[in-house]
Amino acid sequence: MSQWLRAALSLVVALIITGCGGAAPVVTPTPTPTPAEISARAGQATGAAQSLAFSITVTGQPVYTDPSRVFVITAIDGALRRPDGVLATLKLRSAAGLAEVRTVSLAGKQYATNPLTRAWQCLTPGQAFDAAILFDPQKGIERLLQDGIENITLVGEETLDGRLTYHLRGTIPGARMADISGGLIGAAPVTADIWADRETLRLAKIVLVDQAPGAPEPTTWTLVFSTYDQPVDVRPPIEC
Repeated sequence: MSQWLRAALSLVVALIITGCGGAAPVVTPTPTPTPAEISARAGQATGAAQSLAFSITVTGQPVYTDPSRVFVITAIDGALRRPDGVLATLKLRSAAGLAEVRTVSLAGKQYATNPLTRAWQCLTPGQAFDAAILFDPQKGIERLLQDGIENITLVGEETLDGRLTYHLRGTIPGARMADISGGLIGAAPVTADIWADRETLRLAKIVLVDQAPGAPEPTTWTLVFSTYDQPVDVRPPIEC
């Protein structure tokens, strides 16, 4: 075979190989989000949900519902329906035993049952803790996740109730927590551990540790979020 024919065949083979495969495409890796970005996106994703259920347990240093220090909060179970509907049941402890108070928040009004008679009554603003403030779009939990967590770090990825989550940790200024808890939380900066679903970025769990100055032990608030975007029936229990 002549030299020029061999060269021509080599060129044809090279062209075929290039046409079939060619150079591997350059893949740009997706940047890993920073802890602050994960937190902000979790706030946005949770805020976009139309409804959710929440469960709060309170342990450690007692938290009282009133200045007379009669009732201690042990747990709060409830559900949110946006934009402003919240059902909640407060579980209380006193020297006389255990009690429950049911509350409804809707359109800026709050209703609650009397812990002794269980009759519904209308409350004035600030008269009792209102769980709706936890989800206030301007200053509530979702807002704090976007711009209220300081020194935030990624602890790691963990499985929670069968779902892979991001585990974040940071500090929330006490004044911002006091503003959304009626002063029940936030006597000092609050340590926050946050778990957000890795796929949806919706909140799964928050643990708040509130160490008040001079208190013998901290108060730990554990908030669990579930049942997103399911119907929640919120209506006024009485006319006010």
